[in-house]
Parts: sequence; C-alpha cells; structure tokens
Amino acid sequence: MEGNAESWPLRSGMWHRDAGGRWRLAATPGGSLVHARLPEQDLGRMIGASRDLSTGQWFPSDFSYSPQTGVALQITIPSLDSPWVPPFGTASLADLARPSGRGLRQTSAPLALVRSQGQLDPASAADQTLPSLPPGEYRFLVLKFDVASPTLMAIELEQGFLLVLLPESKTWMPLEGPAGAMLAAGLKDCRAWRMEVVKAAHHVALYLPTVRGLAVVTPSVIGLSYSVDLVGMGCALGGPVAWAGEVWLPVLGDEGQVDLVGRPAGSGPASVLHTSVRAPRDGFEAPVFDAQHVIWPSEEGQLVLRLGQDGNRRQEWIAWPEGLHPAFALGCPYQSLYGFFWQLCSKGNDEFEYVEMGTLGAERVAVDAPRLSTGHVSYRNGQRIVGDPWKEPTRGAGAASSHVVVPLIESDPARAVVGLRMDAPQGILALLASGEPHRAVLQLQGEDGAEVRFGALNVTRPWRATLFVYDAHLWVYHRELPQALGWRLFN
Repeated sequence: MEGNAESWPLRSGMWHRDAGGRWRLAATPGGSLVHARLPEQDLGRMIGASRDLSTGQWFPSDFSYSPQTGVALQITIPSLDSPWVPPFGTASLADLARPSGRGLRQTSAPLALVRSQGQLDPASAADQTLPSLPPGEYRFLVLKFDVASPTLMAIELEQGFLLVLLPESKTWMPLEGPAGAMLAAGLKDCRAWRMEVVKAAHHVALYLPTVRGLAVVTPSVIGLSYSVDLVGMGCALGGPVAWAGEVWLPVLGDEGQVDLVGRPAGSGPASVLHTSVRAPRDGFEAPVFDAQHVIWPSEEGQLVLRLGQDGNRRQEWIAWPEGLHPAFALGCPYQSLYGFFWQLCSKGNDEFEYVEMGTLGAERVAVDAPRLSTGHVSYRNGQRIVGDPWKEPTRGAGAASSHVVVPLIESDPARAVVGLRMDAPQGILALLASGEPHRAVLQLQGEDGAEVRFGALNVTRPWRATLFVYDAHLWVYHRELPQALGWRLFN
C-alpha cells in the first residue's frame, strides 16, 4: 500500500484509493503489477475502467456509480480489434470446405476500405498515421495481453526490443526485459521471420526465433516488462510453428546439423529431434504446414516434420528435383484446393516449374512465366489468377503492359488481395533484384477483379513492406517510411 492509500481487492484487481479519493489499479487479477509510469488515462482505457465525465476521474469497472458524486459512470468499452499475429494475422477456419493450411500470406481479417474507389487516389494522404518508431525492422502484434483492450506491440527483429502503443497518449513505450535477455532474431532473412502465440488464463506467451534458440516471452503490458525462457541454445535457422500440441523450431546443432526443438504449448520440458541434415547456408524460408506435416523449405531442400499413425514425430529431408532452384522471392507456396503445397522453381533461362512439396518423386508442372503468390491467388505480371497458378490468366486490358503486381496479402476466404502495382519494363525478376528506390502504388483487388488504388510508396524494395490491421485500419509499414500509414476499413 502506497503512503496512506487504502487497498481494495475487487473482481477487476487490487486497487488503491488515496486520501483525495482518487483510484488507481495496483495489480491485475492475474497478479501483474501496474507500472507507475503508465499515465492514468492510458491505464484506464487499457483495463476498461469506468469514468466520471463530470470530474474526469477513473474508477474500477466494478462500480456503476461514482462513490463521490453518485452520478452514473461511463463504461469504457474495450476495442473490438481481432488479434493479429505477424506476419500475416491469424489462420482462418471459416471455410471448412477447403483443407486448411498455415504459413501462407493470408489473413482472416476482411479487407474492405471505407472510402470508395471514386474517393481514393494513389496521391491522397492516408486516413491516419502512427507515431514514429526508432529506426529498425519491425513486425506488429495485436493482442489483449494482460489488459482488457487489444494493444498494439511493435517487435524489432534486429536488436530484439519490444514497444507498446499507449492508446490515449499515442506514444510508444518500451517494455523492460531481464538483464541479459536475448531477443534478436537469428534468421539471416527477415522474409523468413514468423512467431507463434499461446494463450493462458491471464497472460499470453510469445514464441520467437533468436540467436539462442526458441525464446518464450511472457509480456506484461500493464507492467511495461517481460520475462524470457530460452529453449535450446543453437541459433534459430527458421521460424517457429505451433503444431501437434507443441511449438517447433529448427536450430543449429553442435556439429553443424539441424536440430528440431519442441516445446509443449503452455509449459513442460522441451524435446529435441536430432537430424543428420546439414544446416542450410542461408537457413530456412518461412514454413508451410497443416495437420499432417510441417515443411521448412531452403535453397538446398525441404525439412519435413510428420506425425505418424503411432503419434510419434519423425523428420525427413527431401531435395529439390535436379536442375531446379526454388524461387522464394516470388512469394509463398501455392496451396491447391486439395490441400497440397506447391513451390515455384526456376530451371534457368526463364523457365519455371511448380513442384509439389513434402513428397518424394514430386509432381511437376511447367509454367511459361513467373507467378507471384499469396497462397490461393497468383499473379502473372499484372494479371490475377485464381486457382492453379499454371492456368492462364483471363486476358484483358493491360495484358501487354509493363506494369506488374506484387501481391502482399490475401483475405481468406474473401480473396481480396492487397498488392503493389509497379512499372517493370525489364520484367519482374529484374525488378525484384533491383536495389534502387521504386514508386509502388498500393491497390486492393476484390474477387471480382475490381481494383482500388489507395496510396503510394517511394522506397527501396517496397515489396518488403509489412501490413497489419489495428484500430479498424489497414496499416502499411516500411523501414524507410517516417511512420506507418493507415487506411480505414469497414468494421
């Protein structure tokens, strides 16, 4: 108890009331201590406290009327934002007719802009911006954590620090970790970065790849702090996957081979599957997975983790067909209506084939030009293909244009795709290999093919932009932008 303040144990947590009658939450029902640096208005908004509009004072949500004036208190309604787990949101189980898969560039969030096509212009300003962040490479997470309202967290991949956005002050506040905590990602390519989230009664655990293995991070937003439990000491070679009741991560073994470290979701001792596979030179790309197996692809081949009929986990290594090289820069694998994953590969000399993943003696299908995919939707230059990407797109206006579309994310199951339209007179491969700044027009294309162009980026490698949904806005972040840009979505 601070000073002469009274302690009040309530359903909403432990509260202190000072001599002047002002109330402040001291600890949540789960036991998280409230940090003194949290401003009163931000704390009240985050926990869904009640407020006396006549005085501006905050009270426990357990109270319906002010104990000072007797007036009815305003109930703070927490944000209705859905969780967003980077890089592409959360998996959707809405469409049960199609086998589900994860690891694709898909989100369950509906992507429909409030402003109509006639009101939007690539040169127009965004509807909203976020406060600037320190320089770095960020991914964004939206969860309730240990508060009542969904909160935006920024995760910096290179130095490993965490920040949360205060909802009323509109400022970023860093979370303090234990001394010696290592959160910097061990992945060579940020394209391969991903994370998993496991929810418990009063907290959530974040599973992150780091230079010292799998980091299980438990943040306390209300305490502006986090704890870390490191699983496995080898450097992460790929992204973690929540699969078959455990979170799995490929790490570098003592002899230069790949080890698979598994941690039961929630708690429990870790398990290790040792492999004889030499660690790929550049690590693994982002994995794809379903209920039957996980596939971590690399330049050299595919590491596959399967669940046998006896319930045991087993791993195998599958090399790419001779003469083929995976074209990871062209997007994620395609998942067919039957649930199979296919990786686009290059034969050289502008020849390409799709290769079925996760199987020996894989089927192969040739295509006449590169395709860029989000999982179920693909693009050939500027033309959209729905279904098998080896099909020809519908010919129409702009078929011979030098413009290309680089798709970034797909709304599942609505099939709206957010992408970048760019001029590529030398072709898509030359564009993606370029290190020069480019002007890219943001566009949203619906299942009917209608396009809405709503903003523009002038940055180096604009296809490395990160998208996320928060506060009913679609946000676009790129490390060369001064701040994230947001366009309002229909709720």
